[in-house]
Amino acid sequence: CSSDLFASPLSRRLAAIAGIDLARVNGSGPGGRIVKADIEAAITGGAPRAAAPAAAPQAKAASPAPHVEMPGMPAYDELPNNNVRKVVARRLTESKQQAPHFYLSLDCEIDALLKLRADLNTRAEKEGVKLSVNDLVIKAAAIALRKVPAANASYTEAAIRRYKTVDISVAVAIPDGLITPIVRNADTKGLATISAEMKDLATRARSGKLKPE
Repeated sequence: CSSDLFASPLSRRLAAIAGIDLARVNGSGPGGRIVKADIEAAITGGAPRAAAPAAAPQAKAASPAPHVEMPGMPAYDELPNNNVRKVVARRLTESKQQAPHFYLSLDCEIDALLKLRADLNTRAEKEGVKLSVNDLVIKAAAIALRKVPAANASYTEAAIRRYKTVDISVAVAIPDGLITPIVRNADTKGLATISAEMKDLATRARSGKLKPE
């Protein structure tokens, strides 16, 4: 695995913008994870920048080629990709290529879950708590991972890492792409706590205020 796979999404974004080579950055986070402070230190400390691709030799200075639409193609506008979109696309590709995948599809009848949600929301209305189906799924996934420790793991070339805590990452769409805030120790938390944390994490994700860790 390359070093940048152990960097947080925000750290990878900052490194991409600053042109920092993550392979030359020492991570100070848990398990050697590269966090925002490491990138900031690398920037101020003059860490080696990522090598820029070599330009192809040119015999003559050429003027930009005019845009030519192919016959039969619909008209379109090109919107250049920013660094965040490029990094998101690259990381998704790396995940697909480097992580072992196993697919399982099934249909779930969730009538009982929906009734439970309605009952809980009625009882908690005075406290201002409103549970979503997503909150219940987070809790269910956390309980399942605690009951099946072999699933609460990740792959590396050297070993399988089996985690001692159950942390659930939830995808949140933002204007620049996708970010995945984490509900930590989700198996030990009640539904009201999970709901409150998830609302806070989603709000901070969309406003760019998530902490690097």
